[in-house]
Amino acid sequence: MNEQLAAALSGVFDDADGVEVHGLEPLPGGFSRETFRFDATISGGSDAGTLPLILRKDPPPAVAILDTSRQVEHDLLEALRANTNIPVSRSYHAEMNPDVFGERAMIIERMAGNGQTSDLFNDGPDSDQVDDVVRHLCEVMVELHETPVSSIDPNGALADPRGVGIDASSWDSYMDTTYEYYIGAYPDMEFDPLLLTVLDSFLWLRRNKPRPAPLGIVHGDFNPANFLYADGKVTALIDWENTRIGDPREDLGWMVLMDVLSNTQIMSHPADEGGFLAYYNKLRGLDITPEELGYFTLFGTANIAVPVNTALARRTRKEQMEFLHLYMIQSSAPALMSFISLLGYPGVPA
Repeated sequence: MNEQLAAALSGVFDDADGVEVHGLEPLPGGFSRETFRFDATISGGSDAGTLPLILRKDPPPAVAILDTSRQVEHDLLEALRANTNIPVSRSYHAEMNPDVFGERAMIIERMAGNGQTSDLFNDGPDSDQVDDVVRHLCEVMVELHETPVSSIDPNGALADPRGVGIDASSWDSYMDTTYEYYIGAYPDMEFDPLLLTVLDSFLWLRRNKPRPAPLGIVHGDFNPANFLYADGKVTALIDWENTRIGDPREDLGWMVLMDVLSNTQIMSHPADEGGFLAYYNKLRGLDITPEELGYFTLFGTANIAVPVNTALARRTRKEQMEFLHLYMIQSSAPALMSFISLLGYPGVPA
């Protein structure tokens, strides 16, 4: 692997005298990609020095949960770097030949900052920074959502990046085709009668379509684990593989759920602005309501539930015997209570 990485980077730094890779080791966490940290020492040329890097690699097809492209992710990161002030990793290389690293992969910059965002909350060691960090995080998301789609996605790769039939030509068509995707996927994901709760949520979303809003670039997995911070600022927004054109309220709704599950309080900050939603509305001149946030909490949960439960169904049907999916049942099964709570079933505690 070291030799393959060095060879790939030699093509990137073509004026270097040589590239040496060292310290390669896996990074824990995350289910969708295999990630490894390493350093690359560039000898000679304009980029001479040591670079902190990450190899981000697709899992084997049987294990894959999200069907996304490393080339699309590479192009997205570079477009964000070129056209916004959003702190993201530089992407050095996308390798779409699976023979090189065993699966398709990309090499990106390893950004500085604390990834243990729980340190900001519950009297953690950095709780004095929480308002400043979350204020900046909100400003970053506002910039993302207000950035013209054409400057980030000129070729339309983010309109339907999973290839599931989404039509993002208008807000109505985006929402309608997403409902169709959710409902149409149900037969492939049902592995237990309790999953009818999930189908009920899909149908409820379609019946209760909210007011329209301008589409924009949606991060797609905006949660407390996907940013780094230092000295009161967000140093990097990470994990862009589920990014797409969508309704920006999806990012806020998904954060609501993940904030609770992560035992953080991002949505309560910055406290001096009345919380994340109030500050977001102030910056954008909008009036997104708590009710809309609840709708898009369920909508965003459905977006993740479809590929995750489809993968779990393949495991329970013994179409493949990967341990990862068996392990993931322990987090997916309790998540059904989130659907039940969000749907307001009688007699179920919030």
